[in-house]
Amino acid sequence: MMSTIVFANSPLTLEERYGTLAGAGNTLPSMGLLYLATVVRKNGYKTGVVEASSLNLSYEETVRQILSFSPDYVGITATTVSIFHAARLAKKIKDKDKDIKVIIGGPHLTAVPKETMELFPDFDFAVVGEGEETIVELLNSLTNKGTIEGVGSVVYRQNGNINVTDRRKLIDNLDMLPFPAWDILTDFPQGYHPVAIRCRRYPAAHLLTSRGCPHKCIFCDTSVFTNKYRAFSSEYILEMIKILYQKYGIREILFEDDVFVIFKKRLIEICEGLLKENLKISWSCLGRANAVKPDVLKLMKRAGCWQIGFGIESGDQKILDFANKMITLEQMEQAVRWTKDAGMETKGFFILGFPLETEESIMNTINFSKRIMLDDISVNLMTPFPGSEIYNIADRYGKFDRDWSKMNMLQSVFIPKGLSEDSLNYYNKKMLKEFYLRPRIIKNYALRMVENPRNAGNFLKGLLAFLKTVSAKNN
Repeated sequence: MMSTIVFANSPLTLEERYGTLAGAGNTLPSMGLLYLATVVRKNGYKTGVVEASSLNLSYEETVRQILSFSPDYVGITATTVSIFHAARLAKKIKDKDKDIKVIIGGPHLTAVPKETMELFPDFDFAVVGEGEETIVELLNSLTNKGTIEGVGSVVYRQNGNINVTDRRKLIDNLDMLPFPAWDILTDFPQGYHPVAIRCRRYPAAHLLTSRGCPHKCIFCDTSVFTNKYRAFSSEYILEMIKILYQKYGIREILFEDDVFVIFKKRLIEICEGLLKENLKISWSCLGRANAVKPDVLKLMKRAGCWQIGFGIESGDQKILDFANKMITLEQMEQAVRWTKDAGMETKGFFILGFPLETEESIMNTINFSKRIMLDDISVNLMTPFPGSEIYNIADRYGKFDRDWSKMNMLQSVFIPKGLSEDSLNYYNKKMLKEFYLRPRIIKNYALRMVENPRNAGNFLKGLLAFLKTVSAKNN
């Protein structure tokens, strides 16, 4: 009889993920789990997905749902901030049925595999990096009582030792992967929602259309998909969108790739395909400032794109240079201006508290965010994640608390020399207040609520979360 594996993420509340902004949090499902589930199902295994984090399940409910499948294996994905939650979930599963094998994967494990397995004994096996081919080979080996040594990208325990097999080659042709198993989700798409300010229409879904990033910013962890960029074809992407549109009634797509706009030919094909198919969807994406051009931006607008988010990070050039961003402030400003000229909204992602950061450089960032034509911003505190270059050098530039459980980009785990935790929290709130409490931004939000009254309730939740954030006292 074929084995059963259930994939899950661990219970992690919106408060734990977003802090005081929990009211505006994102509850979209994990694309990684959906791809793993569809691949093992194609290979004959019974499977299920328990979206504990998105559905705000308790540990007890998560375990109950997992055990309802009578699984032989449970695969858990975890980021750094959720790794302790994943370990707690693994222990609760083992307490109920010690014969269930728990397999851990995700970005945190990939960045620090041996350290993670040493710390958490309830993880039986681990999958390093890209998981689709590895999980099938691992299940085949375990089911047939074969050896693990020959399975690439696996961590396993043997005679008290922790062994890591050689890293396997990345999947060259991503189009070989079957489409994500949206059908396996409970209450999809109605039970899953993006952040209100990132959505114009409902129901909404998100897509990852590429893997890897060719850029080498020191604050990014690229350990899972590496710096090698691979993309699904425009044909594959358009077919996914048609499935979401026709089968699930999706009317908005959020493209989550960091580098969605880099390959111009593919981007043009996607836009022209959407126009040809006459799919009435709206969509948003992330962009890189030195990769957008006016002609393609206008085509994106005609194809339904309404917002592009740019990773700006800092408004101080010396900080950008230190971070190896390889973009100038002038390019950032130009990209935002071109996007606005094409008729789309813009969002800027910022990080406060880089190495070499000073109060002056933070004020440069605040002033830059207000000067260029951004409609929304996201502000996080510098968090040196395992797997990033800055994780290894942060101690040289300030005080770094390496407690994984605090690495949620909301707490000051890294404090640059010359600054304090209080000052970072002060400037974080100052930036949010000075950006959003301006007539242009307030008017824009009011118009969006009038244009889309069905989303008004979500906007109000976001507003309350914002007010709670900027009025909260520093810890």
